[in-house]
Amino acid sequence: MTDAGPLSLNRVNQFYFNKLFVEKNNTALSAPSSGKVLLVDDHTMPTVAMSFTQTQLLQNDVILVEMLGGHNKPPPMKQLHCVVYVRPCRESIAFLCEELRLPHYGHYQLFFSNTVAKNVLEKIAAADEHEVVNQVVELFHEYCVVNDNMFCADMLGMVGSAAVEVSGHVMSLLLSLRKCPVIKYDASSLELKRLASEVLYGININSNNNLFEDVALQPPDAPILLIVDRKSDPITPLVTPWTYQSMIHELIGIDRNIVKLPGTNEQLTLSEEQDAFYQEAMYLNYGDLTDRFQKYVDDYKKQTKQSSIQNLKTQDLSELKRILTRFPEFKKLSDNILKHLNIISEIDKQISAKNLWVVGELQQTIVCGLENYQTIRAKLLELVADASFSCECKITLLLLYISKYPQNTADYNALIGTLQDPLTTNPPPNGMQITLLRNFRRVLRHSLETPAGTNTPANNNIGQLFSQNRIKIQQLFNSNDHTRNGPKNDNIYMQYVPKLEAMLHRLISPPESQSQAPGGLKLATMVPDVLGGDTAGDIGAARDIIVYFNGGISYEEARIARKISANNPGVSIVVGSDCILNSSLWLQRLCELARSGLETAVQPDRKAQLRDIL
Repeated sequence: MTDAGPLSLNRVNQFYFNKLFVEKNNTALSAPSSGKVLLVDDHTMPTVAMSFTQTQLLQNDVILVEMLGGHNKPPPMKQLHCVVYVRPCRESIAFLCEELRLPHYGHYQLFFSNTVAKNVLEKIAAADEHEVVNQVVELFHEYCVVNDNMFCADMLGMVGSAAVEVSGHVMSLLLSLRKCPVIKYDASSLELKRLASEVLYGININSNNNLFEDVALQPPDAPILLIVDRKSDPITPLVTPWTYQSMIHELIGIDRNIVKLPGTNEQLTLSEEQDAFYQEAMYLNYGDLTDRFQKYVDDYKKQTKQSSIQNLKTQDLSELKRILTRFPEFKKLSDNILKHLNIISEIDKQISAKNLWVVGELQQTIVCGLENYQTIRAKLLELVADASFSCECKITLLLLYISKYPQNTADYNALIGTLQDPLTTNPPPNGMQITLLRNFRRVLRHSLETPAGTNTPANNNIGQLFSQNRIKIQQLFNSNDHTRNGPKNDNIYMQYVPKLEAMLHRLISPPESQSQAPGGLKLATMVPDVLGGDTAGDIGAARDIIVYFNGGISYEEARIARKISANNPGVSIVVGSDCILNSSLWLQRLCELARSGLETAVQPDRKAQLRDIL
């Protein structure tokens, strides 16, 4: 994988596809065969499914995809080559050795999604009694590519320390991008310090194997790995998004780039590489999306008008042949139009069913402080008492309100009481949700506190979190506005900006002093030995930035990263996490945090009581 050019995960996909199925570096593999079998495990199957299409596999003679260690053993097919693509974990290595002792196929190419220890290679060599292994390659692809600038590290079957597991995925990403970064993380988080230390250890260990030696750029030119805790910005996943990809995940759900529409068994695939409309529309706001889709339909009508029966009668043979050869293209285009029509129709249905025009406007009003406290309180009381709004929408609004106005505890009790009334909320909130509402600030105390020495009005404890997210409306759609000299859009639903934007601007244009730094985070730095270690100088303006959110990321943050990359020539940003959140998933995680937080808070009290007794 070349390290030239901007960071591109789609380019990594293409490079590894060629390694897996196209390149033939062995004479035995170059001989004609009747086809290939792809053997994967539970860890690499999602990567393959999200990275490569069935058409791509068939075009490269892959006629069968099997699970390593599956219950149904295939009959011997010695005429086929086998491409093995697995994670080098204990279970997969055991299954692989079992397969090699009794091989079902003629030759084997072994590809691993991360680094392989020497003792593991010795174990594989001992199992290869029939000498069927022709090639062993490390690919470094232990993550799923969601967008060209977004990845997801699948934590399937996690064993042992979470920090060690996550660091393995991050190391795989760094090696696939051929980047040796300076590591930055929230200095106040012990969990992030542990994760950063594991990544640093992995880089230093693998530098001894020359994996990072040839890609290392000395500071200040080195790329940056920014590790962020989701709890440092609990607000972004709660705010209803209004751009296409984000809305699909919020209102329908995207699971490994697959959308399942309610009430149907149909699975719709979203791919920015294979779907031109999706690539153009994925970051458009809802208003621009409907206009763009109408243009897409009109273009299709214009193209197919020439192929109507009446027009075909007037064409000469050469023109007729040209039109007929385009029929498969028209069919593909019409199927794509139908796919997006169904998705957009479902989004519109969900917006109406959940009253999101009202909910979304009130969310923006609260988080951006667009009206005074009394007006916001009155609107919130009215909405919580309205039975037509869902319990989840009300809880989301209350969490935003609690964050914005932390001192008004009397309001909380009244609002929670109204929320629990089955006449106003049906079904009413469960016990975990009530626990979350009553303990939200305690659970996320660090992220919702203003740095010491700052003084703000009644909402002082949350001022730092929200102050960076109030922006001028006329600057909202710079990335989407193709007529830059024309009038700007005013959109009440998109005034909130995720905290990530301020953090990225801080890295791209470093402040002169820490007190001037936006984003509300004090970042600590770790420098790998190959970059100079502790003796390295200050890091300059970042150009290549990799952001890992520990605890989940939103599609809106991927959109922000893409916008900043587009607006800053020479800057390239990739973001990712262990999961992609929407408001429902984040509420579930917050409820778990609230419960676990209370359980751990009880322990010091019991220890204090024991000391008193003794």
